Amino acid sequence: MAAMNPILYLGIEGVLFRDRIHCHSSHRAARPTSFLEPLPLLEPLVTVVARHDELCIVLNSWFVADYGFRQVLHILPQRIAEKTIGATMHGNRLHHRPIAYQSRAEMLREDVHKRTPSQITIVDASHSAIPSEYNDRAIWVETTNMNFAPRFEAILSRLLETSHPGYR
Repeated sequence: MAAMNPILYLGIEGVLFRDRIHCHSSHRAARPTSFLEPLPLLEPLVTVVARHDELCIVLNSWFVADYGFRQVLHILPQRIAEKTIGATMHGNRLHHRPIAYQSRAEMLREDVHKRTPSQITIVDASHSAIPSEYNDRAIWVETTNMNFAPRFEAILSRLLETSHPGYR
């Protein structure tokens, strides 16, 4: 199987918007936009993504399970949504069906194996969602330190522009 374009695995909660809101099932069907507060990394991420034509985005977020993939695409900025090719988990409120639990790191690892990207970059606010073997290709966003935003754009650009010799 041929390798596909480079992929940015993107955690939404704590990176683009405040952490995931846990709400009663009667509120889950509502559009997630009413619960979201944009974070300072949203604009720098859009800027970097716009500069990389071949970059694809895969969402690694519980928002997909909570609201469904299409609903999540509607809350994302257009530049991010149009480059988003999938998610590491199934949507449409997956938590209503009995499934075996998998961590986001396990789902990301399986997705990398399935898609075989030419290069991966991970941006997430949860360190446990980043498989340890990809730490050198990841940006772990600490939500307590949003002063990081000015440097984020440069760091992400450098990661995306630097091929990873040990990956392929």
